Amino acid sequence: MSPRFPRACTAVLTLALTACSAGTKLTNSWRAADAAPMNLKQGDLVIAMVMSKEETTRRTGEDLLGEELRQRGLRPIPSFTLIPTDQVDDKEKAAAAIQDSGAVALIAMRPIAVNKQQTFVPPSYTGPGGPYGGWGPYYGYGWGAAYSPGYVVTDTIVRVETLVFDLKQNKLVWAGQSETTNPDRLDQFMRDLVKAVGDDMRRKGVIAAPAS
Repeated sequence: MSPRFPRACTAVLTLALTACSAGTKLTNSWRAADAAPMNLKQGDLVIAMVMSKEETTRRTGEDLLGEELRQRGLRPIPSFTLIPTDQVDDKEKAAAAIQDSGAVALIAMRPIAVNKQQTFVPPSYTGPGGPYGGWGPYYGYGWGAAYSPGYVVTDTIVRVETLVFDLKQNKLVWAGQSETTNPDRLDQFMRDLVKAVGDDMRRKGVIAAPAS
């Protein structure tokens, strides 16, 4: 069974789930205009990094990000295997570990915020109408058109920043922020996020088109 969000993520990713997932969307994205398109090939090494000092969040996130990269024919390297969490503040060691890994790209995801958003759904009343001629006809109409009081819907909005570095060019080539409404399963959350990022990168020409 895939991990549920509340068990897999603590700290900023601990969610109170209240509704069905509404999917992931990018709220903004950017590409480096001076960068050459990335030429990712089957079997290329790519570092998967989730920037959280909460060990469970980091390991679970990087494993699932790595699985999405593996599904696309790449060879993922979870960053926790290169840079232990208690050493992430040592920039020189981290840079050396990344360089020595032989990876051609690095994908970093950083949780930004988990917010609650409340929406009030106003009461409904259709007004008098329908068959008022007698009790029998009105009975069915009255129950079917009964007054419905207003209510409040609470949504959980998860915001994540994603950065893509081309290590061959030593350059940040793409960045974006995403919002996911009411995420339920962490594996599906990661799948939707990677797809949204990949689609945008292809549209913007960050990833080179496959040779015909």
